[in-house]
Amino acid sequence: MDESEVVVRVATEADAGFADAAAALIAAAARNHDVARRPPELLRAKIQAGQAVLALDGDELVGFGFWSLWQGGRFVSHSGLVVRADRRGIALGSRLKLALVASSRERHPDAVLMSLSSSPLVQAMNHALGFVRVPLDQLTTDPEFWRGCESCRNHSELCTHPGHCHCIGMILRPGEPA
Repeated sequence: MDESEVVVRVATEADAGFADAAAALIAAAARNHDVARRPPELLRAKIQAGQAVLALDGDELVGFGFWSLWQGGRFVSHSGLVVRADRRGIALGSRLKLALVASSRERHPDAVLMSLSSSPLVQAMNHALGFVRVPLDQLTTDPEFWRGCESCRNHSELCTHPGHCHCIGMILRPGEPA
């Protein structure tokens, strides 16, 4: 597969119909990776607000990601970054992440960008973009953010062994290039 066949762009209100496909992509990834599932309603709202990015091959969704504000805009999380299994290995994840960074920075230039992942590939991609690893207590303290972890396949382990999260927190401070 050639990456030039796939368009990566910020979602618009007209893209709301991709919410179900985005939720299905995330659910498929969550079966084998530590990705929190998200309901189509949440993803539809992110798409309509321009807080999501899409990777499209024609009219087919092959990658997705979204961002959210926390603590009054002090933090922006990048979440749900997924690429369909048959489209991995052609840099779509990096293209989606760059689009998330640009979109969220354009609207919230003073926010700390943050990512939470157990994937070595995602961590390497973030590191290449300038994100640095930080203890989880340096991420947002907003309880709604942490509630999002409840649909992760490792959540029950975290509940029985507090502090044993499989994820690594990474941030990109305002003004640092991606």
